[in-house]
Amino acid sequence: MKTAPVLRREEADTNILKTPSGAEGYKIEIENLNSWFGSKHVLKNINIKIKEKAVTAIIGPSGCGKTTLIRCINRMHEISPGARVSGRVLFNGKNIYGEDVDPVQIRRKIGMVFQKPNPFPMMSIYDNVAAGLKLNGIRDKKKLDSIVERSLKLAHLWDEVKDDLNKPGTRLSGGQQQRLCIARALAVEPEVLLMDEPTSALDPIAA
Repeated sequence: MKTAPVLRREEADTNILKTPSGAEGYKIEIENLNSWFGSKHVLKNINIKIKEKAVTAIIGPSGCGKTTLIRCINRMHEISPGARVSGRVLFNGKNIYGEDVDPVQIRRKIGMVFQKPNPFPMMSIYDNVAAGLKLNGIRDKKKLDSIVERSLKLAHLWDEVKDDLNKPGTRLSGGQQQRLCIARALAVEPEVLLMDEPTSALDPIAA
C-alpha cells in the first residue's frame, strides 16, 4: 500500500511558487503537522523533508493516515467538513498554509491522483487530458494535441485509445480510467505529483 509524492517543474504563478526550493534543496518540508477530522486527531506531529526530484513512498496499514497526509500537502484535507490542520508545510521554502496563499494555486502546482479513478463524466478521453491545460489558458490546437498525446504515452494508454479520443472517458475500463487520470495529472506538468495508491485499480502488468 503505497502513496508516492513525485517531484519536478519550474514555471510559477504566485509569490509562493516563484521562490527557489528550500534549504538544502528540499522541495517539501513538513514541520510539526497535525490534522483532525472533527475531534479525531489523525496525524500527530509529523516531520518529513523531501528533496527536489525525489520519489518518496509512504507505506503503512489501512487507516494509518497516508491519504490524510498527502491531502494535507496540497490543501485538500481542509475541504472535508470539520477537518483542520496545524503546523507547517513548506513548498519551495514557503508555508502553503500562510494567510496570503491561494489554495487553488497550490493545487495547480501540487497535483494529485486518487485511489479510485475519477474521469470527468461528460468529457471525452481527449478533453479529460486537456481540461487542465484549457483552464490554464492554452487554446492552440497543435499544442494541445501534442501534450495530450505525450501525456497518454507517459501513462501507457496512447496505443489503446489513440483511435477513440472522442469517446467518453467513462467508457474505458477501470484500469484504463486510472491511467487516464494519471495522464490528466501529468498534462499540466505539476511540480509535485501526489499519488494515493494509484495502481490499486490496475493489473500487475499495467502497475
